[in-house]
Amino acid sequence: LVSLGEIVAPMPFEGQEHGPLDPHFWFDPLRVKLAVVEITTRLSILDPSGSETYLANAKAYEEQLDTLHAWIENMVSQLSPKRRLLITSHDNFAYFAKRYGFHVVGTIIPGGTTEEEPSATKLVQLVEDIRLHQIPAIFTETGVNDRLTQRIAEEGGVHVIRALHTDSLGT
Repeated sequence: LVSLGEIVAPMPFEGQEHGPLDPHFWFDPLRVKLAVVEITTRLSILDPSGSETYLANAKAYEEQLDTLHAWIENMVSQLSPKRRLLITSHDNFAYFAKRYGFHVVGTIIPGGTTEEEPSATKLVQLVEDIRLHQIPAIFTETGVNDRLTQRIAEEGGVHVIRALHTDSLGT
């Protein structure tokens, strides 16, 4: 059995909201499969009579995760590795970036909480990074106020893509 700490542990996380480890492991479908195995094993131990159901559901979900992983790899393969650069609302894409060969150039909101405000120096540096790396867009999340993102995008001459459902549910 693996612990959730082993699933989450490889990514240090600077935010105080979630503690010292980055909890956003669900952005890596293969890492999620580790969690599914762990959850299935523990549920089967706690409720042996439901073991077959847990195993069947886990298998079906693992197949969906494999399909998702293959789809992401296919989409990412269409991007030059030199263009796999991300600027996002806050620091939650480390697992995704590592799995699929992206580099997180910067985040609008420092640390792990969406409540913090970046310093003026950080905002200037982010605009400079956008220009230096010729970043075409900033990806922002549906559940995050994008006032600062819009301002940075204007300064950097880039588009804002408000399409990421990261920590919130939606259609």
